Parts: sequence; C-alpha cells; structure tokens
Amino acid sequence: MIQIYSNPFLLDFIKVCAQLPQDEIEQLEAISGQPYTIDGAVLGNFSIPGPKWVAKDGDEPIAIGGFTPLRPGVWQDFMLNTPKGFAEHWFTLTRNSRRVMNAMFASGQAHRLECIVPASRLVARPELVRWYKVLGYNQEATLYGYCANGADAIIFSRVQH
Repeated sequence: MIQIYSNPFLLDFIKVCAQLPQDEIEQLEAISGQPYTIDGAVLGNFSIPGPKWVAKDGDEPIAIGGFTPLRPGVWQDFMLNTPKGFAEHWFTLTRNSRRVMNAMFASGQAHRLECIVPASRLVARPELVRWYKVLGYNQEATLYGYCANGADAIIFSRVQH
C-alpha cells in the first residue's frame, strides 16, 4: 500500500535519486547544465524551500515531489521518481499530486503553479502531456532556448480561478 508523507528525509531523496530513470536524469541535465550526480540531485532538491512530499511503498520511497517559490503566489513544481513509481502507482501519485496542488491554492499560498519540461522529453514521452492535463496544467508556450544546453522547453501552468 502506498503511503504519502510530508517532509521527506534526506535518505528518501538519496534512495529515489539513486534510481532515477534516464529521461529524468536528462531533464535535470538539460535544465541545470550540469552532469547528473546523485549528490547534486539530492542536495539540490532537498535544500530548496517549499513543501515537499514522499510516496512510499512500505518503507521504500518511490517518488518525491514538491514546489519551490519563484515569487509571491507563484511556485514551480518538481518530481523525482523511481522506475516503479509511475509504472505501478501512477494513479496514487496523480491523485496525491492533485491534492497537493489543490491545497496550495486553498491555503492561499499559490495563485499560479508552473511546470517546465524540455520539449525533447515531451516528444519522446507524449503521455506526459496527457498527464499534465489530468493534473490541471495548461500548456502555455514554448520557451525557446530555455534549457542550459540551448534546447527549447515547454511551460505548463495551473492558475487559481
């Protein structure tokens, strides 16, 4: 049974980042401009401000997500997954992600949530576009040359109405 916990431990980040799928590694590299290292991914995501959660299958973390503030009321999401996370538990992870997003709006912390993805990842995995729609995200624009490697990215947003 999948359980969701707030405030993941550093060890949870280590376990998830040690199993990160190749397409997620490539996304981190494209956005950051740095070669992927487990330590860099762990410390970079663990230390950012904002709410974070971890999904565990028993004692094993399978996904970590959260939001980091960009400016008052505007937050950018992040999510790190193990291969087992979405392959076996996509419904639970989706439901939890929507709950967290709804809570961000209900609490007054957010009026806008953003997600930025390298365009090449969406070409390789078109099912991600459908998943973002299920989360309530709307595709806004292509951010030309946004990635550190000069590649384009796509920005999605969900705005409180």
